[in-house]
Amino acid sequence: MSVPKITPESTARSHPSAPHLAAVQAVYDLCIVGLEAHGIRLAARGVGASMSVACSDTRPESIDRFNRADVGNDMGLVDTIEDGLAEQSVRAFVGAARAHSFVIGVLPELQPDGYVDSTPIEDAIDAVVDAAEPGNLVVLDTPTAPGTTRGLLAEKLQAVGLEPGEDVFAASVWVTNGRCFVGGVTPRCTQRAAELYGSLFNLPIQTATADECELARLARRTHEEMNAAFANELSAVSKHLGLDVWSVLSVARAAGSTTLAAPSPGPADANARFEPRLFAAACEHDTALTRATISQGELQPARIAAEVRSTARRFVSPTIACLGLGSGPDGSLAHSPAMRVASLIGRGELGQLLVVDPRVSVSPISGARLVSLTEALKQADIVVVLSEEKSFVAAPRELYSRPSVIDTLGVLTQAPS
Repeated sequence: MSVPKITPESTARSHPSAPHLAAVQAVYDLCIVGLEAHGIRLAARGVGASMSVACSDTRPESIDRFNRADVGNDMGLVDTIEDGLAEQSVRAFVGAARAHSFVIGVLPELQPDGYVDSTPIEDAIDAVVDAAEPGNLVVLDTPTAPGTTRGLLAEKLQAVGLEPGEDVFAASVWVTNGRCFVGGVTPRCTQRAAELYGSLFNLPIQTATADECELARLARRTHEEMNAAFANELSAVSKHLGLDVWSVLSVARAAGSTTLAAPSPGPADANARFEPRLFAAACEHDTALTRATISQGELQPARIAAEVRSTARRFVSPTIACLGLGSGPDGSLAHSPAMRVASLIGRGELGQLLVVDPRVSVSPISGARLVSLTEALKQADIVVVLSEEKSFVAAPRELYSRPSVIDTLGVLTQAPS
C-alpha cells in the first residue's frame, strides 16, 4: 500500500470558511474528523482495512495523544493504532486532509442549560466542504438533528458547486447492535456510504433515507432513556415500600417484562445525553414524554447523593468510597452521571471521600483520594457502586460485607467472574 507521508510543505492549503484548519495535500483513503472514542475506533478500522487514514481534530492535546497511541485501555485498539503509526498509514493533525472519503464524528456540546450546541459539527462540515473534491464521499456519523445531512451538509456542498449524488456523495451513518444503518441524500449516496462501511465493518447493512437514519438514531437512544427513567422510578418506589428493587425486577422479568432496564446513575454512555434532547427539539409541542424523561434523568444523581447523605448520618465522620467515575467505552468523565454523583457527595462534606477508577490516574475531585478497590473496601464505612467495571463485579463478595453498600447498578447481584 502506498501511504502519503506528512511533511511541513504538505500543509499549505487554506480553508476560507474554517481558517483554524488546514488540509494536507497528500490524498488519503479516509479522513476521520473528530478524535472522540468512536472516531478513534473508525480510524483503527480503516488501518485494519489497509487504508491510509488521516485523523483531524481542533484540539492539540487530542492530536498529541493519538500520535502517541494513547487511545485508552483496549489493547487491541492500541496495538492497531501503534502499528498504523509505525507504518505511517495513520496520522493525526489539525486540519481536514484531502481524502477520497470523509467521516465526521465530532460530537455536539451540551450547554449547562441543557441546550445541544451543534456548532462543532457545523465547523467540521465547513472544514470538510473546503477540502472536498469531485468524487468524494462525506458521512455524518454523529448525533444530529433530522435534516442535517440533507439540509446543512448537502446545501454547503452545493454552495461550492458540488451536487450530492452527482459530483459528491453525502450520507448519515449509524453503527449499533451489530448492524450498520446507512441513509444517503440520494440512492447513489447511500450506495457509496454502504460500500465504505461495508469495508470497515463486517456487519449487515440496512439502508434508509438520511432523515430516517438521523431520526431513528435519536429515537432508539431516547427510548433507552425512557426505559432507564422508569427503572429509576421503580427503584424509588421499591425503597419507599421497603422492597429490594432487584428482587422486584427479577419477578417482573420472569413475568414477561423482559425489556425492563435496571436502575442506574444515568446513561452508561454519557454521549447518550445528546439524543433525547435533539429528539425533543425536533418537535417541541409533541414530545412531553421525552422532556419528562430528560428531567427524570437529571434528578437521578441527586437522588443517589441524598441516599448517601441519609446513610452517612449513622456514622461520625464516615469514609465514603465511590466505585467508578467515568462512563462509556472510553471512561469519559465529561457529563458522566457517576462523576456527578461523586462530585455531589464531595461537595456535601459528609466525611472523607475515596474514589476508585482503574482508568483514572489522578483524582478529578478536589479533596478526594484515588485508591485501589481493595483499599477502598477495607477503609470505607459506605461504598457507592457507580460502575459495572469488571474488577468491581469480580471482587469477592466478602469484601463488600463490612461497609454499608449502595449498589446503584445491581453489581452485587451479578455472579463474581
